[in-house]
Amino acid sequence: MYIIPISSSITPLDIMSQKENTANIVSDTDSPSFADVFSEFFNTAEETQQTVQEDSLKIISGNINDLHTVYNNLTKAAVALETFVAVKETAISSYKEIMQMSL
Repeated sequence: MYIIPISSSITPLDIMSQKENTANIVSDTDSPSFADVFSEFFNTAEETQQTVQEDSLKIISGNINDLHTVYNNLTKAAVALETFVAVKETAISSYKEIMQMSL
């Protein structure tokens, strides 16, 4: 999972207030788009769910020796899914707020 540093996407206010220094503002090509980040969250959640399913099959067939790895994979999957759902809910909420704004 890729974590975006907060400091890379924040432009100081003094730079933003100077109209002649627009070249100093961070461009969109430097940082990943929301779609890229969202798809990365989705892919991570999907991969961890597949790992948990494989671990479940190994437990059923008796081909696993370390249950702590299964528990760790299950915890990773739960956190990945909760993160994905939180990002999705925040995106939908933000979209609804933008749509309700009057111009």
